[in-house]
Amino acid sequence: MHVIGNERLRAFVQRRREMKYAWVGFLFLLLIIVIILSDFIGSVRIPLLNILEIYGSQIPYLSHFVPHNYTSAQEQIIVQLREPEILGGLIIGASLGIGGAAIQSIFRNPISEPYVIGLSSGASLGAVSAIVLGLTFLGIYTQQIMAFVFGLSIVFIVYFLALKEGRIHPTYLLLTGVAISFFISAIVALLLFTNLNLQGEAFFWLLGSLENINWTLLYPVAIVVLIASYVIYLQHRELDAIQMGDMHARSVGVNVERTKRLTIFLVALSVSASVSISGLIGFVGLVMPHLSRMLLGGSNKYVIPVSGILGAMFLICADDIARGIVSGVVIPIGIVTGIIGVPFLLYFMRRLTGGRYEG
Repeated sequence: MHVIGNERLRAFVQRRREMKYAWVGFLFLLLIIVIILSDFIGSVRIPLLNILEIYGSQIPYLSHFVPHNYTSAQEQIIVQLREPEILGGLIIGASLGIGGAAIQSIFRNPISEPYVIGLSSGASLGAVSAIVLGLTFLGIYTQQIMAFVFGLSIVFIVYFLALKEGRIHPTYLLLTGVAISFFISAIVALLLFTNLNLQGEAFFWLLGSLENINWTLLYPVAIVVLIASYVIYLQHRELDAIQMGDMHARSVGVNVERTKRLTIFLVALSVSASVSISGLIGFVGLVMPHLSRMLLGGSNKYVIPVSGILGAMFLICADDIARGIVSGVVIPIGIVTGIIGVPFLLYFMRRLTGGRYEG
């Protein structure tokens, strides 16, 4: 009887694992469909067959066998305008989703996200300073690089201020991040108040947009995000242990402080790189990890990649809405993510307080 029970348990665990893999595969396929359909959004309508031909023509070796029935204008629109914007949404959404899952594991707090450690305020200060002061010492990349550097710098400041006797307490780190963020936000507000003519440009950046992303901006950010996200995923067992508490994590051999430092650094690196080219986009890193846990349980082996897929899908769809909801006008994407994200967050919080949320 004991052997039969063990076999049934193994069979049950195997079915659960297969179901989770099926979910991951389904969501990845859905993401591919969303990417293709997003190419239809725009003032110029391009047939699906032509879009697929343009995609095929960019694949090495396959391009020789793909018919070229599309025009050069259609190719220019897809390759130079729509593809960078869509892939930008994929990269940025994935970095925010993965960062949110990792930060929630570190803090053991369901309402934490990458921005709570000072990323958003630091990036805002860098970008707004470049806009308001008219800085161009790094050419056209001055604003992006300053947002990246300031975002990363504020995270380091928050971390070292919260460091006590070589250890980081999640609650103290969270409170330090909130305090520094309020202080930096006040400086940003002062810069905007004293330069009213530039408020429009800064305001658009503070609400986020994928409109001006090009290949030159996207390539380095994509490399940073891919490497950082992969290393974060490699920490999934350690993050699972930390979710159970620091004492438990140490009891199973996890170097808690090293894991926290590495994870916070990687999240800061990835998200700072992302927001440097998109501006601030809220709710992705907060909501998507919750949705991932609802679908697949609490293991970061599945939560981290699925949060990335869901974040990418959500941001691409939000960008489609931002481009198409008002004819001839692209509204800031942060408005869309806020309108959609708040009801989702309220729903998740209701489940959490009702005792039915597993994460």
